[in-house]
Amino acid sequence: MRYVILSLLVFLPVVLFSQTSPFVSPEVDQALRNEISGDIAFDNLRLLTQYHRPPGSIGLYKALQFLENKAKEYGLQKVRIIEQKYNRPTYEPIYGELWMIAPHKEKLASTEEVAVSLADFSRTTHLTAELIDVGDGDKDSDYQGKEVAGKIVLAAAQPDTVMKLAVWKYGAAGIVSYYTTRIDPLFEAPDQIAWSRIPVKRKKDGKTGTFAFMISPRQAIYLKNILNPQPDRAIFGENRRANPRKIKLKVDIETRFHPPHQWYLEALIPGREIQDQDIVLTAHAQEEKFSANDDGSGCVNVLEIGRALTHLIQTGVLPRPKRNIRLWWTNEISSEYQLWKDRPELRDSLLIDINQDMVGAKQSIGNRVQQITLPPLSRHSFLSDVVESIATMVIQQNNAYMPARSQGTPRGSNFTRPMFARLGSREPYHAFVVPYFNSTDHLAFLDGPGGIPAVTLTNWPDEIIHSSDDDLWNIDRTQLKRNAYIVAAIAWYFANVDDQEIPALAGYMYSRGRARLARALNVSLQHLAELKQNDSQVQIYKEARIILTESYKREQEALATLTKLTSNRKILNLLGKFSSDYDRQLKIDLQRLNDFYHTLTGHKAPVIQLSSREKALSKKVPKNNPNMKEYLARRDKVKTKDIKMNPHMIHEVWNFIDGRRSVLEVYEAVFAEAKVFGEWYYGKVSLENVEKLINRAVEKGVLSF
Repeated sequence: MRYVILSLLVFLPVVLFSQTSPFVSPEVDQALRNEISGDIAFDNLRLLTQYHRPPGSIGLYKALQFLENKAKEYGLQKVRIIEQKYNRPTYEPIYGELWMIAPHKEKLASTEEVAVSLADFSRTTHLTAELIDVGDGDKDSDYQGKEVAGKIVLAAAQPDTVMKLAVWKYGAAGIVSYYTTRIDPLFEAPDQIAWSRIPVKRKKDGKTGTFAFMISPRQAIYLKNILNPQPDRAIFGENRRANPRKIKLKVDIETRFHPPHQWYLEALIPGREIQDQDIVLTAHAQEEKFSANDDGSGCVNVLEIGRALTHLIQTGVLPRPKRNIRLWWTNEISSEYQLWKDRPELRDSLLIDINQDMVGAKQSIGNRVQQITLPPLSRHSFLSDVVESIATMVIQQNNAYMPARSQGTPRGSNFTRPMFARLGSREPYHAFVVPYFNSTDHLAFLDGPGGIPAVTLTNWPDEIIHSSDDDLWNIDRTQLKRNAYIVAAIAWYFANVDDQEIPALAGYMYSRGRARLARALNVSLQHLAELKQNDSQVQIYKEARIILTESYKREQEALATLTKLTSNRKILNLLGKFSSDYDRQLKIDLQRLNDFYHTLTGHKAPVIQLSSREKALSKKVPKNNPNMKEYLARRDKVKTKDIKMNPHMIHEVWNFIDGRRSVLEVYEAVFAEAKVFGEWYYGKVSLENVEKLINRAVEKGVLSF
């Protein structure tokens, strides 16, 4: 028996239509619109892109010095570059050239021309050798019948993999790689050169990597056609085929390895009252040259927000904020984790993080979309709804809607409240508010014990990232301004929110929570609607209840985070009433679930009983290692490759462990999150995998029972 519920089930929050946000006053809106400049941000980006900035390199340090000097010029306070420990090799590319010297002389690559032409961690090398085409070069069959010892291989696969086979196993001298992450490189990016790396050394015996030059797909075809000419099918080519010729290459490389170290840059807009609830704005400074969008755009936007807010404060347009606003330019993710190890107490003084990673894309190039990422449900809080509200406002102000057109739009635009940079595009703002994903700096704030609510603005898809194409031509000043406005508005609201504004925030969270819970009910009913006669009906019913009950818990937990912002008795009483309303509504929704089950099966809903295994796991309560440095170091050693779960859900297992939830409760929380947003997004979550992951963490001393 199968029933269909006629409803639209989407993972996104219920659609909001609004030209304003309750969290941005008209005065603040006007001030930010007038002061934040995508053009100034772009001008700073012009200068930042000149630095090739791998982690720990002189180029990165010079880039941070540039940002440091601009931050001081703009009046930001306590501006300083801070050196940190680093657990990875640091390397300096000094010089690299690749020449073809036979059958004729031709320069193929130069780091002076394209910095990413030399793969990171290449070693100083000076040699002349023959080039051998090994196809992909990532499997033994690619080397059958080919003598590559002492020669250079031409390969399409990742240099990391090719190094292990071609050089370490078969004795090749080095690699010329045309590896790319592009979907269709020959048609869409034939001249793009990828930024890549080789292994520093082999673990079992310390054997070092040699070198890899990176070339474009078009160059690779050119070289292949010399080695193994194809018929000339051009007009008048008459299908002629040239004779195969050998290629001899000359390699000249100078590099230097440093003792491991890293830096981050910090600056401050000091608050006037509250010193232990800081707002943090982050972007990462390390990347390749030019790296204009990833993440030069985030770096200059953080700088521009600092400039704009400081100027507005100094000129009296805005008051000094109640809370501190910190600005961090980091070595992506690593800087924050090292900071937690060095100063674990710092996390207690941070209220939220807003990260920018790829926020300048000209969206008509490559169909790129700005994704505004909400925190995971383990960190569901006051931040989520404010971010959604402000982002949605800007999205809807900068897109065209037919009914709104008849209401009138500003002259020269189809948008109701357009936000453009002076020299920027007039393109729409293609953006979505989406469920959590990580892979950038906000991850480190959300992660582990005492996690901090954090979001990121990150565009995706991106066929330009980590390549020679990530240059100024694909940056739009208008998108820089829009994203900077969103981040500045969120930061300003939380830097100033107080007891006068918290009731409105609480009411907004409660009403939006009701909308999310309607979606959770929909998911639960849909889950039951999948019942078939041969299914374990009790198990599916149990899962439907888990989805619903866990969703209600998350909304109650989100309301409770407001207690970090207030101790006002009247507000706390209001929060208690909202939470009690959720309890009453949950009972109603569970009854509807029971009614639906009865309609589907002809039976009363079963009484849920735990299996013996579930009973045992309900009594096992994992606790985090209280030493943050040990926690992070030991957790890195937990093997997760065979844990069949989406990496985001593995992080959610860590995040839901709080010393109060049992193993069973952690599973139920993560299972419900994956179901609510869709298994297509987060994959499947099983009790077996959650238990296995937690047990391994206990063995490594990350957790204890």
